[in-house]
Parts: sequence; structure tokens; C-alpha cells
Amino acid sequence: MKTPVYVLFFLVLLLGACHSRPQSSSSEEGEDIEASTDSIEKATAIFWVDKRAVPPGMELKRISTAKARVNIHKNGKIDLLEFAKTQPKSVVHYLTYRLEIFRVKEMMIDSGYVKTGEQYVQLRYWTDLGRK
Repeated sequence: MKTPVYVLFFLVLLLGACHSRPQSSSSEEGEDIEASTDSIEKATAIFWVDKRAVPPGMELKRISTAKARVNIHKNGKIDLLEFAKTQPKSVVHYLTYRLEIFRVKEMMIDSGYVKTGEQYVQLRYWTDLGRK
């Protein structure tokens, strides 16, 4: 009975010794990797910029997301500053048009869920409406 306990204890020690630990090296190669991953911040909120109803006889085929740097005002208006990745002209035009109408709800700003100022957000929108 004691033999399986010793074997189990040995395996736990072996697994702990083999576990890879991050190495703190000051090489330039490691610093370049960190700089590239931290260059774009995480999105602080996700906004559905068009909540249009699907017309009868149509079906939604796809939902798309674009990450963008925006400025959110206290009244809920969103100014589009830039996209994290290059977007097609049609997407830029459509999202610019939708953001002229779209407003963040006052309740979300007052509760602190959405903060005002410059930040990265995700903008979700419908694409490809097709016949059933």
C-alpha cells in the first residue's frame, strides 16, 4: 500500500520539476515581443451599433466586429478616431454613419460601466442579409 503513495509522490515532484517557468531575460528579442503585444490595448466595451430588425423573409448570415479607438462623450456620443486594423471603405463608411446616430445609454455612463474619454472598443454590426 505504501508503494503507490511513494510512486504518486515521486510523479508529483517530477511534474513540478518539469513545469516550465517563465525566464526573465533582458534580451532585446524578448522586449520586442512584449512591445508588439502591448501596442494595442484591450477593448473596454462592446457596442452593437445597429439593432435593426431583420425584415420578413430575410435571414442574418453574419455578424462582424471591428476594433476601434474612439472618444466617448458624456452625452453618449461616440467619435471614431481610428481602427485597430485596416477596414474596407464600405465598413468605414457604414460605421461612421451608424455612429452619428448611435448613443451610449446615460445609465451605462452614470453607473461607471462605460467610461468617457479615449479608449478601444469593439463595434459589432450585421452583414450579409440574404433571402431564406
